[in-house]
Amino acid sequence: MKKARIILISSLLVLTVILSACGKADVSESKSESESKSNEPSTSAEADSAPAKKVKVTLAYWNKEESVKTLLQLVKDKLPDVDLQYQFIDNKQYNDIVKTQLAAGEGPDIISGLMTDPNLVQANYFEDLTARFGGKYYDSGTENVTYNGKLYGLPQASWFNGLFYNVDLFDKYNLKVPKTLDEYFQVAETFIQNGIKPQAIAFKDMYAPAQSFIALALNDYMGTPEGKDFSVAFGKGEMKMADVLEPVLNTWTEYIKRGIFTKEMLGIDGPQALDEFASGKAAMYQSGAWDMETIKKKSPNMKIDMFPNLGTKGGPGWMVGGPGVSFGINKSSEVKEAAFKVLDLLSTPEGQKAYWQDNQGGSSFLKDVTFEMPEQYNGAQEAFKAGNVIYPPNVWGVGRDTTFAELGKGLQDLVAGSKTPHEVLVAADKKQQEMLSKTK
Repeated sequence: MKKARIILISSLLVLTVILSACGKADVSESKSESESKSNEPSTSAEADSAPAKKVKVTLAYWNKEESVKTLLQLVKDKLPDVDLQYQFIDNKQYNDIVKTQLAAGEGPDIISGLMTDPNLVQANYFEDLTARFGGKYYDSGTENVTYNGKLYGLPQASWFNGLFYNVDLFDKYNLKVPKTLDEYFQVAETFIQNGIKPQAIAFKDMYAPAQSFIALALNDYMGTPEGKDFSVAFGKGEMKMADVLEPVLNTWTEYIKRGIFTKEMLGIDGPQALDEFASGKAAMYQSGAWDMETIKKKSPNMKIDMFPNLGTKGGPGWMVGGPGVSFGINKSSEVKEAAFKVLDLLSTPEGQKAYWQDNQGGSSFLKDVTFEMPEQYNGAQEAFKAGNVIYPPNVWGVGRDTTFAELGKGLQDLVAGSKTPHEVLVAADKKQQEMLSKTK
């Protein structure tokens, strides 16, 4: 009996050991299977639920972020894998800062504007966009960012400079919108006689008188069959302002002789000129769409329209303008494909509308895309329909900014009485030749 009990206990011990071993094996097998599964690729459902990895793309621009807020939101909505970061750089420092970055092999991934500088293009700072975007935009927008048949920038909605006018003041004195410069002078005389400044203009900014003069030159020479090739020739150093534009500048001095442009205006900056117009102290204001919202805020009940810059010969008139900006890609960017995606989106009707939403007033250079312009620009439609929107310095080559600034300084001196029309143009010619000589 005792022996039987011992055998039974021994049998139970053996069974316990066997069961214990089996349990450990099951646990080990289960753990091994779990580890194996964790190393397998995730299913499509798991992958879809995972957040997309964002690629950081920087875009530098001299306009404040409000000017592209709708576009930035569109990129956020349509390109979940792109983190587009906006870098605002004040216009006064923009060129110097970005040029320095480019020279160091750095800088933003998407660059604004600098593709118009042939020296920077020749330095190979920008990506060639021809294969992806060639032919999508009108030549009138890409001519200043195309070199040797290669495209380096995409032009966005046009900016333009015309003359806003206070419709209520014109109606009060029974004045018709002028179609020629002589008619403009008659309108101006009526306002002067009634104690109203004919035109507000920011002559403290050297570019304001330069744009005013260029507008007249477009009407009376540059925009005519005789002078249509001047800007390109001037950009190459083949023609000089003093040789052909002195009669135009002599006409421009009529603004000074008639008391429309005065020495006191040399102390007026942009905000002051805008305030004069918005408050009703001035009947007209040389500016563009960028000031429209501010004017509305200051004078919500003022009825406003715009007519084009005028000349002595009549016709549809001219708007001094061109692409508000062109966007290109930094050759040194490490995220070019993501940057291309942003430009791809921008080059759609939806992308164009998004940019235009915060820069209303201009037209698109992307083929087959049109915008309905606000009613405040009804009076300028004849010029737009004629295609009379151009900024001549865009084809002045290396003198695009420097020579134009020199022209503006000379015109300030002309208003001050310290220079003659001939001296103003000779100084601009000299600056252009100086800039050209640096490229040889």
